[in-house]
Amino acid sequence: MVDIDTLGTVDVNVGVTLAAPRLQGAVARRLYELGLRPGTEVVVLHRTAGGGRVVLVDGARVALDGATLRALPVTQRRPGALGTADGTPT
Repeated sequence: MVDIDTLGTVDVNVGVTLAAPRLQGAVARRLYELGLRPGTEVVVLHRTAGGGRVVLVDGARVALDGATLRALPVTQRRPGALGTADGTPT
């Protein structure tokens, strides 16, 4: 595995594992509630206007803004590691 910066730098259809977020308080709690915890595997499904991304986490699609993406460090896996661009498992 290769270390890369944050979830905001991950290309579409690449699976990654989340590291500890650089966030605290209510925002960090909400991410945990959505399943975005350290060790969780996610796939970037889509890029959005303004630098956001839609990610697949435990079968659910979650939209994240650019600032939040930059606060979520990740470890790269491989393209298509956890699913396809439409969210179906491989």
